[in-house]
Amino acid sequence: MSILALHGFTGRGSDFAPFAELCGGEWRTPDLPGHGPKPQLDCSPTATVDFIQQTTNTPQTTTLLGYSLGARAALLHAVAHPEHWNALILISASPGIETESERVARAQVDEKLAQRIETEGAAAFIKFWQSTPMIRSQQSIRSDWLETMQRNRRAHTAQGLATSLRQLGQGSCSNLWPKLSKLTIPVLLISGERDVKYCAIAQRMQTVLPQAEWVTIPQVGHMPHLESPEVTAAAIHAFARALG
Repeated sequence: MSILALHGFTGRGSDFAPFAELCGGEWRTPDLPGHGPKPQLDCSPTATVDFIQQTTNTPQTTTLLGYSLGARAALLHAVAHPEHWNALILISASPGIETESERVARAQVDEKLAQRIETEGAAAFIKFWQSTPMIRSQQSIRSDWLETMQRNRRAHTAQGLATSLRQLGQGSCSNLWPKLSKLTIPVLLISGERDVKYCAIAQRMQTVLPQAEWVTIPQVGHMPHLESPEVTAAAIHAFARALG
């Protein structure tokens, strides 16, 4: 299986390294716009779709995998270029906020967080971000994997993370729910059992997507592929076998 994998907010492409080794296959794991030591500072949905387009050069034979922010980016590309992928794997995904008023409210929250990043710096913000209820479950990740992730994340810039929040946060992205029914490629939805919000979203997405399978990973939260890597890898292996 050939996979292009997109990480979450404050993450790095390198976060996938141990999981990719467990899954096997050929993986490409770029840093998304706004992330890494020399980030691309145009993080808009259009620029992100262009970035993904430029990163992959093997259309129709590659599976696109996205986690959280990366899942949002993956969906943006997939609904624009569904012919480009043989399948999608979406981990802790959301197709967007459905009402304009809720998007505006979320954009205001994201703006305050972006200002906090610029004021306190990337390192202080990441420490805060990892203490939030949704992200806190990452503390259960294997200690050596977690240590490597933390070391790699220290390369982020405040400008890059703040720009990512402002331009690719949920308040800045369009509502993709109405477009899901036209996405006819096979989709594997993965969520952690303890991540109640994203389990509910995945359950609903499964009813809308024409070819979707939903797998819940027991006893983990928002980052199931690293919190419970063996179980998540088994789900991906089963999905890959079904693709043929």
